[in-house]
Amino acid sequence: MLINNKDDISVFYKTVEMSEELGSSGIYIDDLYSLRVIDPDVANETHELKDECEKFTDKLKEFRQIIDQFASIVEIFSVEVDQVKMRAIGVQNLLKTFSKQRESERQAIQSEIIEKMVELDKLKIEYQYLQRVESEQQEIIDDYYQNQ
Repeated sequence: MLINNKDDISVFYKTVEMSEELGSSGIYIDDLYSLRVIDPDVANETHELKDECEKFTDKLKEFRQIIDQFASIVEIFSVEVDQVKMRAIGVQNLLKTFSKQRESERQAIQSEIIEKMVELDKLKIEYQYLQRVESEQQEIIDDYYQNQ
């Protein structure tokens, strides 16, 4: 309100007096000379608080969106990790299978070697026996030729 003359000053003082009287009864006059049920300072603070709350809820919404994006990324990574983990377990099992297969093949080959060695020993004994028989027969043949 611009005060240009004495009349304006008296109107201003009357307005202030009236404002104080109304303020004691719970009714207030704001800067626009409107009647209010709430103290203008409290109304301004309430409006500021409302604005701050709206900003806070907007920031919370943004934070929630970031959290949701992070959670979806973590979910995607967990699925990928599970897939890689399952592949690794499969490869481990395959390696264990190959290892067991190699071990059984090794045991089979060792058994075959033992069988062949036993057969070789038998054949050596038979060879020695046959050599003895041959030498005896040769002696008999030699004796026959000498006696004739």
